[in-house]
Amino acid sequence: MHTPEIVLLGGPNSGKTHYFGQLYIRLRRHAGQLQIRSDQGTPPDLSPLEEVLHCLENGRSASHTPTKTWREVLLPLVDAQGSEMNLFWPDYGGEQLETVFKDREVPEAWRDRLSKADGWVLLIRLRKETTYPDVLAELSERAKHSNGSEARPGVWDANARWVELLQILLHVAGLGTVERLRSPRLTVLLSCYDELETSEVLPSKVLATHLPLVSAFIHSLWADDAVSVWGLSALGCALDKDSENDKFIDEGPEHQGWVIASNGGERDADLTQPLAWLLKAS
Repeated sequence: MHTPEIVLLGGPNSGKTHYFGQLYIRLRRHAGQLQIRSDQGTPPDLSPLEEVLHCLENGRSASHTPTKTWREVLLPLVDAQGSEMNLFWPDYGGEQLETVFKDREVPEAWRDRLSKADGWVLLIRLRKETTYPDVLAELSERAKHSNGSEARPGVWDANARWVELLQILLHVAGLGTVERLRSPRLTVLLSCYDELETSEVLPSKVLATHLPLVSAFIHSLWADDAVSVWGLSALGCALDKDSENDKFIDEGPEHQGWVIASNGGERDADLTQPLAWLLKAS
């Protein structure tokens, strides 16, 4: 019987390390829809988790994953109905995705996972994304006062960068863009959702407001029932790496953080829900 495999994609400062730690704590304490399969026992190498778990238990934020790091933890998961999935959680410096975009070259480890995956989890931290909403008007104005020798900006608009990166990853995975995709299924997590001051009810509308080209590309390429967009606050608040948050410690990290479901609604402390959505659809 095929066990679905899920991979996670996130750039630098996207919050994937904190989500990783908070997810694992909930899995071990049975605080969500998914659990670690008992027949597998403890994953053989938890070294990528040690720092973030220690920091969370002490109410501090974890340090940034070094750029060249590549380690992987296999989390064998199961839901209440007995459906199983293997979550290959890569611990890597998010700058590696930037390198993929810049060099147009995907490492072999990534190629293997992308081609086999039944589902992708994409983390986007909207407050860290650079956009140029008035870029066309700005370029038009510059053209009036320039001889054409002015250098292009060094930072890409996030809309163009994410669409280009997704196309690279899809090409490496051997996936075409002629027909709408049903596999791999895609979950988009808008991380650090507590940073956003938004009155929008649906996370998909928040994505469309901040990154309209990315939203349009995703929803045009994936079938409606094969993509979902969630709001994610893995910590529920900002932590400092040098000082402890007593409230976070006293209440326990498993009671911190929340998600907003793709169909809206109240904050939910079950951080496994976006992954459970992928599993139910497999």
